[in-house]
Amino acid sequence: MPIVKAQPEFKILYNLPPGTHTVCCIGGRGGKKTYEVSKWAAFSSTFLKKRIVVLRDEKELIKESILNEIWERYDKANASGRMDAEFIKNDTELKDRKTGKTLIYTKGFRASNNAKAANLKGPSDIDIALIEECEDIRDPEKFNTFIDGLRKEGCVIVFLLNVPDINHFLIKRYFNLEQVEDGYYKVIPKDIPGFVCIQTGYEDNPFLPQHIVDRYNGYGDPKHHLYNRHYFLTAIKGLASAGRKGQIHTKIKPIKLADYMALPFKETYGQDFGTAAPAALVGVKFDGNKSWCRVINYFPMNVKSLGILYSQLGFGPNDKIIADYADKKAIDTLDDGFTEETCDAETLKLYPQMRRGFFMERCIKGPDSITNTIDTMDGMELYAVEEDESIWNEILMRVYNQNKAGEYTNEPAPGFDHALDGWGYVIMDRKKGDYGISRSN
Repeated sequence: MPIVKAQPEFKILYNLPPGTHTVCCIGGRGGKKTYEVSKWAAFSSTFLKKRIVVLRDEKELIKESILNEIWERYDKANASGRMDAEFIKNDTELKDRKTGKTLIYTKGFRASNNAKAANLKGPSDIDIALIEECEDIRDPEKFNTFIDGLRKEGCVIVFLLNVPDINHFLIKRYFNLEQVEDGYYKVIPKDIPGFVCIQTGYEDNPFLPQHIVDRYNGYGDPKHHLYNRHYFLTAIKGLASAGRKGQIHTKIKPIKLADYMALPFKETYGQDFGTAAPAALVGVKFDGNKSWCRVINYFPMNVKSLGILYSQLGFGPNDKIIADYADKKAIDTLDDGFTEETCDAETLKLYPQMRRGFFMERCIKGPDSITNTIDTMDGMELYAVEEDESIWNEILMRVYNQNKAGEYTNEPAPGFDHALDGWGYVIMDRKKGDYGISRSN
């Protein structure tokens, strides 16, 4: 078995942890992703006889794809011609001369120049699937179709990408975000069984020519003629862009749902009403200055549907729900209980708690209640359940309004606030001092 010299970050490829099914190589430009993965692919196909498919944009020339890089690694290893006795290589595939088995081949996918929505179908009997420029694949369903078609036991999917924006489905699926500066985020791999992430940048590449390093640094230097802050942070440093600035909630951290549920603190609930927009129901826990939040419902619901939901969740007289003050009628109905005038008899029979009512309170509202809530939350240690995509979308997309001069105000822009409002209702209710009082219906 030959000795393969790999850069430290990529040595894990040659000894992947048991159960590995997905490897992501991500980062900014110059991070050796293509070079090191192509070297590993050449090694895996020739010495381990692994069968590899290289997925590429069908509009891209093969000589511009990672397949060409694999051939370069192969040709270097075959400088003496020794490997010609074992393999047959042409422009598009590598075959085992003895068995006739195709070890490497390429498969194109269709991606338009605008939407870049790939048309994918997973091949069978594959050991390794390499997908380059994965940032161009924007359709999660088609990506899932490809992955689901790779059914051979032990198959590993390796995808390479420059860091896309925060709304890309691969970022949401595999990474948490940590804000570095306004509108830009460091991507942090989630702890997912079978998932391995290799993150590199140009600073990790000792072989990058100095003039390339100088150019990359120039994009981040305000005094340099190439200065482009956005390009430097995204394409070069590998940060994910929100495409929006003025983000309000910048300190909220993720927590696994299982860890949230295991917290030994009583859960209180926040309700934002909506029959067209989400009627977000959140669960909230506290410990001192810490607060944790999960999303229970994010679908639009009328008051009857909410009563049914509360009943199905087992809410009783000690389960406090802090609701949006604006819908007094809905709060009164849920608080006092439903009657035959507000609900059909069959539903009331099926869910008797609806007749008794629930522990409802109106949230605190005033002239500065929104800014006060944001200020209070900003002074706390906050955690949102990692798996709840709806609240994380709000966290990332909720921004301050701008005035006519383009300056940020203290007022949030409309939208992206349904679950966050519910969380805020509970936080401000706790702050007023009568938190935890129960009642009997």
